[in-house]
Amino acid sequence: MNEQAAYLLEQLNCQQKEIVKSSENLIVTACPGSGKTRVLTYKLAYTACQHPYSIKKIVAITYTNRAADEIKDRLDFLDIGESPIWAGTIHQFCLEYILYPYSMSSPRLCKGFKIIDEYIRAQYLDDILHELDIAIPFFERDAITTQLNTDMQITENRYIEVVKRYHEHLIANKEIDFDLILSISLEILTKHPLAAQSISKIIRSIFVDEYQDTNEIQYQIIGKLSIANAGINLLFVGDTDQAIYGSMGGIAKSPEEISAITGLTFKTKTLNGCYRSTQRLIDFYSYFQQRAYKVNSLSEFAQKSGVITLNTTVHKDSIFESISQIIFSQLSDGIPPEEICVIAPQWTLLYPLSKKLRTLLPDVQFDAPDITPIKVDDLNVFYKLSKLIFTIAGEHVPRRKRIASEIIHIFNDEYNISLPDYVDNFWLLHQINSVKPDTTDGIEYYKRIVSHLLASCGIENNGHPQLFETYNYFVEKMQSRIDRYDLATDIDVFRKAFRERKGVVITSCHKIKGEEYNTVIAFGLLQGMIPHWDVIINHPLVATAEAKKMLYVIASRAKESLYLFAEQGRTRRSGYYTLTEILNTYPFDYDVDTTTAVQ
Repeated sequence: MNEQAAYLLEQLNCQQKEIVKSSENLIVTACPGSGKTRVLTYKLAYTACQHPYSIKKIVAITYTNRAADEIKDRLDFLDIGESPIWAGTIHQFCLEYILYPYSMSSPRLCKGFKIIDEYIRAQYLDDILHELDIAIPFFERDAITTQLNTDMQITENRYIEVVKRYHEHLIANKEIDFDLILSISLEILTKHPLAAQSISKIIRSIFVDEYQDTNEIQYQIIGKLSIANAGINLLFVGDTDQAIYGSMGGIAKSPEEISAITGLTFKTKTLNGCYRSTQRLIDFYSYFQQRAYKVNSLSEFAQKSGVITLNTTVHKDSIFESISQIIFSQLSDGIPPEEICVIAPQWTLLYPLSKKLRTLLPDVQFDAPDITPIKVDDLNVFYKLSKLIFTIAGEHVPRRKRIASEIIHIFNDEYNISLPDYVDNFWLLHQINSVKPDTTDGIEYYKRIVSHLLASCGIENNGHPQLFETYNYFVEKMQSRIDRYDLATDIDVFRKAFRERKGVVITSCHKIKGEEYNTVIAFGLLQGMIPHWDVIINHPLVATAEAKKMLYVIASRAKESLYLFAEQGRTRRSGYYTLTEILNTYPFDYDVDTTTAVQ
């Protein structure tokens, strides 16, 4: 064992060290606050240290780009340096390792392809619905399933003709959407075993983060690669009790099911030491576990009693004042704003809350949901450029270098652009940093820098029409968001999309996953919101389990204090919302607050 590998192991507890050192295929259940990301990062680094001269890839598949960025930042901090570690989402992996190199193996991709985003997808569906004279509300349109199954067959039940025409339109335009990245990747691996073998031979390990959120096609893609090369070391790490993305296809498969897909044998491990929460909080949320196991607090404040409060009497019209009083009290007690989080199961509850809290607490800064001209689209090269253009040069330099390298790769792989030899990540960053357009308009500022960059690379419109079509569309989409939401156009509004947020956090129950705060304030804990009415009506047998998962995620974000609200007065078609049923049956002790505002 080399010196760096030994150093890495010294930073871990016994459970973590066992997983990092293991060469076996593992399925790891990691409780909240157990250091899951730390274990994943150290296992990547340790594996790289064990094979310092190998070019075989060590792959980490993350659920979000944010999670991938955190892993990359931690690897930079560990000073691993240039290594064969690759971290990103399954979509990014499929593009880089399957679709770009093996597009000629797919009739749908062999003559070139363009990736469309959800905005264009919605436009196409609207046009088709209009052609067929079908009038439905936008939320029903968004629920139309355009994703194909593992056999490339339509799965939509109600609007089959709409989805059929949608895919015909994509084929005619040489386009694929977000879901097709996975479907076509699986098709290539299935119909062309040599492609699967070639890809698998350059991979040493695949580590899957948040595996409980993995969908069927993603499991199958990993399975095809592991079957092609049984020597690939696999790790699936996550927490089935946090599987709250079932509506998006996430499946928490059993070890037996994963073995059947991959053709490998797995050992199971558990990380049950929580560095985040008090033992009282852990005991509270452990009631919501689907697979019961003892979680022990390793926190320095493990034995603090903290606060666990449920308020079922406050009216919805007074909820803002109640929450503002809690925030004010916590801040007065010395809790930093960034350690306080307010959450709800629906964004429609959060927007009015955000506006009201800013009025009630004018001196408090909030990290609240904002609409900006730039919408997240990490697969779009011009979105990546906007990250570099509207963030501060000299800050987070390793991350900026990575993004610059990704941009160069996309120019090469997606658009088949042969860049001059002098173009590397340092040169690209220098070009962006050196241009100072004389304008305060965000779009004009962006356009001038991009135009300079493309010209410096020798990229012209007449030679690369697809690239410039993507560019023009990206600019049009920014302008469309400005018009739609009546946004200001100054540069600072654009920078807000990438600015590191500070203040009391306001977010949704789904977005809070992976986060931790000293104080969590949750409201809207109502039957029909947790679980959602769609689950209650269409999947009644799993409704209780879905509610437990959501409450488990909510409660396990808190370190010391948890304030829960099931407010009165919210109406639905058949009457009033009431406390979510699972809390009605809760058998353990918490502080029932019967006042209209927490004191």
